[in-house]
Amino acid sequence: MRSAPDSRTPDAEVWRSLTVSATKTELFAEDLYFRECWADALDVLGAPDDAPTAGRTVADALAPLGLLSFKCDGMAGRQAERTLRYLADNGFSIVASAPIRHNRHSMRELWRYNWHVYTTDRLALMTLMHGVSDSVLLIVRDDRYDATVPGAVRLSVLKGSADPEARGPEHLRTLLEPPNKIINFVHVADEPADVVREIGIFLDRTERRALLAEVGAADTEAAERRARAEVARLEGRTPASDFDLEAAFERVQPAVTPDALTRLRQAADSGMLLSWDELTALLDPASPKIEVWDFVRIATEVLDADRQASADLLPPSSAAEWQEAAALHGRSPSA
Repeated sequence: MRSAPDSRTPDAEVWRSLTVSATKTELFAEDLYFRECWADALDVLGAPDDAPTAGRTVADALAPLGLLSFKCDGMAGRQAERTLRYLADNGFSIVASAPIRHNRHSMRELWRYNWHVYTTDRLALMTLMHGVSDSVLLIVRDDRYDATVPGAVRLSVLKGSADPEARGPEHLRTLLEPPNKIINFVHVADEPADVVREIGIFLDRTERRALLAEVGAADTEAAERRARAEVARLEGRTPASDFDLEAAFERVQPAVTPDALTRLRQAADSGMLLSWDELTALLDPASPKIEVWDFVRIATEVLDADRQASADLLPPSSAAEWQEAAALHGRSPSA
């Protein structure tokens, strides 16, 4: 007996409001995290008296929204205030927030289509640095939304690349001044479809529905107060780091042998790459005498981090792609 069609999956028209990627449409239609969160969004943000239009209602609600999460290094680097100011200066209002914490599984799911370019040694480093502490997830509304380019897409463009050579002065990551491409402080969802999937990864059902209810309330003043209070709470319990390489070497000096320190400095100066096992034999991240962010800062300079692989399996979309799609399907800023 054949199962009935899934009425809780977006139809073709709704998918066009969630992504411009045919590949993403195909993958996310079967993705557990997307499907769970989409079902919650239908219940919380949908049209309760008209089930056939619920998907369209949810897509419209998602269109101006973006998702930004602080990575653990962003909390340790005290980057929240500068980020919040940047969001406000660029026309984004906070509409919801939630405390989050990664584990080795959630981080691999979040970056499932990106981390294939990492060596297994870098995966070990990512497991360490993304699980250090609690952090904060923000849902923001693009108050300059033009009914063509989704808020998530505009925010993703403004975030800027992890590669400093690919960023301009207008980008958030330029403002935050990360020390290298591995320590980069913030994560942003690429498209509305990614906003849905990532909420499904970050939060369980009860937390998801509470976040979506906050989105639906659209009380930006209350939402910003809650977000700032959560940031203050977490910063109060998260040790700060300056992410200064030379200062990190000086701080770890009493905890390592002179030969180990010399080899680490030589590796950093020369570009000689170490394996995870070689690195941790010289500098033990489990040692109570070594601050985790000092280990991370040194590791990001000396670890063999990248492998030969294809580019992003699901590359981020551009504003131009969304504008082209809008023209193709008869949507425009005045529609």
